[in-house]
Amino acid sequence: MHKIAFSGVPGSGKTSTLAEVKKLLSLKYRVEDVPDLKPNAPFDFDQKTGFVSQFYFVTSQINEENLHAQDGPDFLLCDGSLVDHWLEWREYLRQPDAGLRPAGADALLEALARFWLPTYAVVFRLRADTAALKKRKPKAGMREYPPERGRQEDERFLRLAQEERVLSFDVWNHQTIDECAQDVMTRLAEIKLI
Repeated sequence: MHKIAFSGVPGSGKTSTLAEVKKLLSLKYRVEDVPDLKPNAPFDFDQKTGFVSQFYFVTSQINEENLHAQDGPDFLLCDGSLVDHWLEWREYLRQPDAGLRPAGADALLEALARFWLPTYAVVFRLRADTAALKKRKPKAGMREYPPERGRQEDERFLRLAQEERVLSFDVWNHQTIDECAQDVMTRLAEIKLI
């Protein structure tokens, strides 16, 4: 099974691109997908991230990926990934007012992340320019990112991917969804997953 993650800020086109890639892959392969966990989470994601919410997202992501992998699909497509949750946690830790955490909380989340990150065959980072992001409205309950925040997150993602040796590619979502999906399919062929 090849596990492929789609990462990016709200409005970057993760869900739409994943759906189109799933259609294309399903013509030849058995494909399952893991939906984005954030819309149905018990946390208001506009509030500051804390240990309880990030522990929920990290463990739920792992559980959902395991559940969807049980039937042994050829491809497991993840709308969001542990990479996204790990980035949120690392950003939270950088804040001067990061709240109290249980003893060992940081080490626990780091151990889970470092254990799970290598399970992704590849991560596609959906990126959209400032003008495109301003036109898109995030789903209900989702955080709206100011344009500079999106750029900062993209830079943090790149650093994390390099540090953790996560194979990743940028997909610029100023194209049609079909073109974005074709970019993904081209990369999958280049790295010999299809």
